[in-house]
Amino acid sequence: MYKLSLTIALFGIFFCLGSAQTRVCPRKCELAFRCSPYYKDLVWSIVDGTCRVFQNGCLFSSENCNRVNSCKTKMEQTTREKCMKYCSDICPLGGSGLCASFAYTNADGTTGWKTRSFLNSCLLNRFACQQEMAYIGEPTEGECQKLQTRSKHNENWTSF
Repeated sequence: MYKLSLTIALFGIFFCLGSAQTRVCPRKCELAFRCSPYYKDLVWSIVDGTCRVFQNGCLFSSENCNRVNSCKTKMEQTTREKCMKYCSDICPLGGSGLCASFAYTNADGTTGWKTRSFLNSCLLNRFACQQEMAYIGEPTEGECQKLQTRSKHNENWTSF
C-alpha cells in the first residue's frame, strides 16, 4: 500500500511538472480591425519598464492583441507624465542597428513615412518618448536604406 501511494504521488508530481513547463497560449484575441497610422492621438504605456508611445488607441489595442496572442503581459494605458518618468536617460552605445518607421501627415493633408536608424531599441524608445513620436510596427534589424521616405516630399532623417 505504501509503495502504491508513493508511486501515485510521484506520478502526480511528474505530471504537474510536465504540464507546468508546457505553456499553452489561449490566443483569445482576434485582430479584426485595421488602424490608420496617420491618425494621431497618442497613447502612453509602460512596457517592460520602458515608456512606449503609440500613435493612437487603435494601434495600441492592436499591439495588445498581438501580445495576448503571444502569451505576453497585457499593456496598460497610463498618462504621459507617468510614462515620461520611464524614458531612458542612459542607453548603451552598442548594437546591431534598427530601422524604425514613423508616419506623418502634413498640414496640406498629404501623408507619408519617414525612417530613422538607431543603434539599439533603448535609443529608439528614448527618442520616441522624448520627441513624443510613435514608431509604427516593429522596427527591422539593420540600418534604414537611404531615401526610404515615401511621400511627395523627398524628406529623410539622419541616423541617430
